[in-house]
Amino acid sequence: MSKENITTRELIQSITNKDSLTAVRVAMNINDLQDKTIEKTINVIQDMDKNMKLLAVKVLELEKKLEAYEQRKN
Repeated sequence: MSKENITTRELIQSITNKDSLTAVRVAMNINDLQDKTIEKTINVIQDMDKNMKLLAVKVLELEKKLEAYEQRKN
């Protein structure tokens, strides 16, 4: 366990005020939701990257076919 985790855990355990503890729990829940949102965003970006690469390959294939067609035409 890193030193930061121990410090955070000790800090949370030292909180005695109920409202403060509730605020910490809310903040941790928000952090978990943000982690999930970031993970979903990363997945969307990865999918977009794959699609862009596939599109680039298809465009190159079409360009080659067009070039071959134009050479046969002339």
